[in-house]
Amino acid sequence: MIYGITFLLIITVYLQVNKLIEQEELRELKFYLIIMAIAILYSYGTLLEWNLPRPGSIITKIYQPISNYIFIKQR
Repeated sequence: MIYGITFLLIITVYLQVNKLIEQEELRELKFYLIIMAIAILYSYGTLLEWNLPRPGSIITKIYQPISNYIFIKQR
């Protein structure tokens, strides 16, 4: 299973990176590589049962204090 995922990820990255390099879109290429690295990390993390933080919990930790400040009346 890991070999199949690796093969698909390599093909996807190769095709997308070539297209972005040909069009000379370096900002999009940097953003794509960052997002793809995160996706690869979580793909392998799921397959290998790593204990990775869920993205929803990270977002909750960031926005929970802001939400509490706005929606909960302070005494």
